[in-house]
Amino acid sequence: MFGIDLPEFLLIVFVAVVVIGPKDLPRALYMAGKFIRKIKSYTTDIQRTLDKIMEEGELEEIVRNANKPGGDDLQQKIDRQIAVEAESKAPEKGEAKNESASSHSHVENQKRQADA
Repeated sequence: MFGIDLPEFLLIVFVAVVVIGPKDLPRALYMAGKFIRKIKSYTTDIQRTLDKIMEEGELEEIVRNANKPGGDDLQQKIDRQIAVEAESKAPEKGEAKNESASSHSHVENQKRQADA
C-alpha cells in the first residue's frame, strides 16, 4: 500500500491519535477521505482529457501521413477501389439486361409461333 509497511503505518496512526486526539480522529479521517476522493476525481478527469488529446493527435498524424504528397494517399486508394468496383458491377448489369432482353425476345417469338 503506497510503499508503507505495517510498522510505518502503525507509527502514522499513533502520531495521528496523539496529535489529533481520539475524539476528533474519525472526523479527520472522514475529511481526509473526501479530500483524497476529490483529488482522485481531478486526476481521473485530467487523465481522460490527456488521453483524448493524445488520441486526437494520433488521428491527425495518421491522416496527415496518409495524405502527404508522394506517400500513400488513402483517399486516392479509396476512390480507385470504388471505381474498380463500379466497373466490375457495370458489365454484370449490362449482361443481365442482355439476358433479360434475349429471354424477353425468346418469349415473344414463342407467342408469335403459337399465334401462327
